[in-house]
Amino acid sequence: MTTVARGPSGPLQTRLKVFPYFFAFGALLLVLWLIAVGGAGWKFPTPKLGLDLQGGISMTLEANMPDGSTPDNDRMEQARQIIDDRVNGTGVAEPEIVVQGANNIVVNVAGKDTDPEQLRKVGDPATLRFREVLSQTQAADNPEEVTDPNASGSPSASPGDGSDPSSSSSAGAGDNPTTGETKPPAVSADVEAARKAIAEKVGTELYAQAESLTQPPNDPASMEIFKPFGELSSEEIAALPIGIQYNVPTITCKQLNGRPPGSISATDQQVIACNKPESSKAKNGLAYYVKSKLDVAKVVGEDVSNAGSGPDSQNPGSWMVNMEFTGQGADKWQALTTATVGKQVAIVLDNLVVSDPTIQSVMSSSAQITGNFRATDAKLLAEQLKYGALPIAFKVLTIEEVSPTLGTSQMEGGLLAGFIGVALVIVYCLVYYRLLGLVVIASLAASAALIYPSISLLGKQMGFTLTLAGITGFIVAIGITADSFVVFFERLKDEVKEGRSVRSAVPRAWALARRTIMSANTVSMLAAVVLYFLAIGAVRGFAFTLGLSTIMDIAVVFLFTHPLVAWLSRTRLMGSTRLAGLGASRRRVPGAVRTKES
Repeated sequence: MTTVARGPSGPLQTRLKVFPYFFAFGALLLVLWLIAVGGAGWKFPTPKLGLDLQGGISMTLEANMPDGSTPDNDRMEQARQIIDDRVNGTGVAEPEIVVQGANNIVVNVAGKDTDPEQLRKVGDPATLRFREVLSQTQAADNPEEVTDPNASGSPSASPGDGSDPSSSSSAGAGDNPTTGETKPPAVSADVEAARKAIAEKVGTELYAQAESLTQPPNDPASMEIFKPFGELSSEEIAALPIGIQYNVPTITCKQLNGRPPGSISATDQQVIACNKPESSKAKNGLAYYVKSKLDVAKVVGEDVSNAGSGPDSQNPGSWMVNMEFTGQGADKWQALTTATVGKQVAIVLDNLVVSDPTIQSVMSSSAQITGNFRATDAKLLAEQLKYGALPIAFKVLTIEEVSPTLGTSQMEGGLLAGFIGVALVIVYCLVYYRLLGLVVIASLAASAALIYPSISLLGKQMGFTLTLAGITGFIVAIGITADSFVVFFERLKDEVKEGRSVRSAVPRAWALARRTIMSANTVSMLAAVVLYFLAIGAVRGFAFTLGLSTIMDIAVVFLFTHPLVAWLSRTRLMGSTRLAGLGASRRRVPGAVRTKES
């Protein structure tokens, strides 16, 4: 029998071989923890918890179809995706937006920092229309506040392309409100029935008198005569002809602004709209508004290709929205500005005139919306325009705070289940693999040391929110991680049973086991990726944590578990295969030649 002498300082050589792996793992661990602690203000980092774990706000939006019908599934899904984009655009991370039933969309946002009023706006239709201003008159929030019908003034705004901002005076009562009048549009049977009911409510003679008005009266007697119209609801006002909406002085901007979403979204009809409340004027201590009669829409929101927000240089402390048009949109915008040089063009969002600038020159590619916006409002409006108008009008059905009590109890139950699962894995590995069971424990601890700062860092930098589904992903990943150890250890046992020493069996076992480990992890990663992109809501959180755990499993097995076993194989502790949990080796055939052990 021939033998080959072993090289000197075998354990030292092994330590030198495994040191780069331990160094790489330690560097990765150190960097993650330093970034996570630094991102937390040099405090112990904590993950960002989801709605089910820390509470938050839940809002239910109900579809409001004009004819009372039920919207189809495709339009509801399109609306859900747009609302999801809008919520994410406001800076809220990992919201849960789901379609519930046939008419409702539920928006769940975790945390106590979300502004409920800001959240309400994500359900606004965001129907953008550019309309020429045909005439304007003063209106009020309440009928008794109309004190000077001939007062002028309108919200200031600046058109795009660098033109100077300019506001024109609103027309007085003497202006002809029928300028640019088109043929009245046909109305549905429901609208005809609603108008008939309103006529009976206010009096048929008074209704007929209102229909005969050609301009808004400005005498106190008229205010008293038409007082019943000031008592109508916004829904009833929406059913009235535009002549009555404009000319009756007791129909206020509060009523007009409160009309149901989509009331003036038709592009082929003239409409009546008021400026938004925060753009109201003040005279003699009272607020008044500008009621505008607007032409058909020549440019719409679908013509906008991109939108963003920024500070308004002409109005310090205020923000504006910058818009860029599509190719066809630019042509439409150029045609509109060509026809309205020296005239006002109203920028109408849903039921409100957010700006009505005087066009100073012909423009084509871009425009700006100003109107004393706050930064958050300008950003939200830009996101609404960028992602498009909702295909269905919604109204807020409920908005309420959610307590984390139920989720906390479920989390405790889930963590207990996870703890039991980990304990069972550890006990099994200690009994079956003995010394190698300690390697399993150390590897699971190393994996946890990598995952925790990663979750905290992702929550701080990218807004990742940990939910119960995410915790479930981590618990499932424990089995995947343990499976990698089993593949390696079983291959190692097979090599030892073939008669090789532990020291020579480790590299051979690893060369074969790593292929299986990579194949298994690749399948898990692909499943997580596909599930993440195809699923919605909490299932995406499960897929994300499953994928993250899979990546960490690869790092731990390659940078920690394998080099640790390789190092231990050169120690006396692994000399006994039974103590190491590798079983007994088979006897070699007499006369066999021993090769050099690596």
